[in-house]
Amino acid sequence: MMVEQIKAGNAKAFEAMVIQYQPKLLSSMIAYTKSYEQAEEICQKTFIRVWQKIDSFRGDSALFTWIYRIGINLAKNEFASSYSRNSSKTTSLDISEHDISSHISPETDLIDKESESIIFNFIETLDIELKTAFTLRELEGRSYEEISTIMKCPIGTVRSRIFRARQLILEFMNQENIIND
Repeated sequence: MMVEQIKAGNAKAFEAMVIQYQPKLLSSMIAYTKSYEQAEEICQKTFIRVWQKIDSFRGDSALFTWIYRIGINLAKNEFASSYSRNSSKTTSLDISEHDISSHISPETDLIDKESESIIFNFIETLDIELKTAFTLRELEGRSYEEISTIMKCPIGTVRSRIFRARQLILEFMNQENIIND
């Protein structure tokens, strides 16, 4: 078993685990942070933490769920510390990667991209718990059960946070006259 080999200090097994899980974690962190650079940094920190803390992995959840939880916690900490320092957050992710609607004309395309950018910027201002639950569900397509495990809270709380985030986003869209056809 890979975990047992890693716990025994087998660097090759650890490297194989990183190769297996890094693309999936990186993709998730990009969706969460909206920054490729931040996502890469969080992934690196995550795997360092995994190496340091592998002995604490009990197998209560899947290995990737445990790794992902570490990544999300690091991302939350990064968000909280950057917020407290009032540092500006880069948003280098090409928003069109998350393009949801089909486009009829270049004008519609431009309006949709601008609206999407405004909405993503608003999502960044949400409370960290709301943002995390919403991002995991809507941008990554995670199940409520997975989100519950990752966030270490009951499914009812997850549903409530996602509902509240959606409510706030819809209110914001109404205030900004962003029409969602």
